[in-house]
Amino acid sequence: MGIADRIILTLYTILMAIVSVMTLLCSLGVFSHSGLIHFIDQIPGNWIYAVGGVIVLLVSLRLLVTGLGMTGISTLKLSESEKGKVVVGKTALEDYIAVLSQEIYGIHHVKVIVKLYDEAINVRINASIEPGINIPETSEEIRDNVRESIKKVTGIEVKDIELFIKQIKAKEE
Repeated sequence: MGIADRIILTLYTILMAIVSVMTLLCSLGVFSHSGLIHFIDQIPGNWIYAVGGVIVLLVSLRLLVTGLGMTGISTLKLSESEKGKVVVGKTALEDYIAVLSQEIYGIHHVKVIVKLYDEAINVRINASIEPGINIPETSEEIRDNVRESIKKVTGIEVKDIELFIKQIKAKEE
């Protein structure tokens, strides 16, 4: 779950807590039901409540999709037999590919995003490169290293590797 989803979840949880407390206080008689009914009677025709309702609906749907894990595949099955199955996590692949990429001379500050499919993966590598390093040659070396190592270690085919050089800068020690 990304930071934006966490913020949305926090705000949504606070909103639901307020609604729950108000419901509890009404049921205990702390607030009068007539005051709540008067408030609800003012909702029809008021566009502010309609916008608020649409926002709450969209946030609810977003949290539902995120909660059900429909934002993408997070594990990939490597093998399955009567003894059990072997799966690899998206984060494990991202961390491993980051290590593989940083093994190449001149590459540093690597971040990897992996998209999992049924039988293959796509990889986006965001990295910095030191000045004076030949980018096309180094890119090809990274691609070859990642493809060969992932295939050898997991048996997964790497469909596409996109390399994004975000900085040409010396590595800071």
